[in-house]
Amino acid sequence: MLEIPLSTLGLLANILTGLVATNYAMATEPWESRKELYCLAINSYWEARGEGFDDKIATAQVVMNRVQSTRYPDDVCAVVTQGPVREVWSTRKDPSLAPSERRYFPIRNRCQFSWYCDGKNDRVTSRQGWEDSVIAAYLVYNGYGEDKVDGATHYYAYKQVTPRWASKMVVTAELEGHAYLK
Repeated sequence: MLEIPLSTLGLLANILTGLVATNYAMATEPWESRKELYCLAINSYWEARGEGFDDKIATAQVVMNRVQSTRYPDDVCAVVTQGPVREVWSTRKDPSLAPSERRYFPIRNRCQFSWYCDGKNDRVTSRQGWEDSVIAAYLVYNGYGEDKVDGATHYYAYKQVTPRWASKMVVTAELEGHAYLK
């Protein structure tokens, strides 16, 4: 059983109040001071929305394992949004724009995490799923609980797909909906 100090539970309640709010649809806009927690939670929400709490924890652990690895970006949001980008046509056609004024979007279906560039609406639709994802993200981000994925940096939904790259990796865990690999 996971033991969390009462002071931590109070902080978690404040985070939930801020991220979930009374209108969970507000979850589509992160607060700057909680950006990494938001990125971790939204990734867990979309990657494990149909699975149990353990899969939400495990998908968040994979992101944190990537943050710790030298092969991936060193912050949560950069890991979650990693993938090739293309400049939007409106800024590409204007050579006078400074690099900071140019806008980019992810190339569809080429991101590390499929939900991020699948072209679908990323609005949170399940309050319970979002609350679970925020709690899972908070616990993982702050190092609570056991390592469910044994250092895995990848996963896939084994009931739906078997990607080619998986054959070159070692499965470290299988939970309700995902196989975890390193």
